[in-house]
Amino acid sequence: MLKIENGMCGMCAHFGEHHGGDELVQIRISHEAPEELVEECGNPEMENLHLKVTAVSSCDGYEPIREAG
Repeated sequence: MLKIENGMCGMCAHFGEHHGGDELVQIRISHEAPEELVEECGNPEMENLHLKVTAVSSCDGYEPIREAG
């Protein structure tokens, strides 16, 4: 398992944006992701590139996830 911190793709609102699901919720709660996990980046500025990133990747387009509530 990989440890994920704020600023990394796993904690970004764009990570797996079009897939969502329970797996992403668990990753964001536990701040851990499987090493083999790769998701699409849904950042509108890069969406046409169809980027595939890991949970520990990062870029200048990072946007924190919104807190539930």
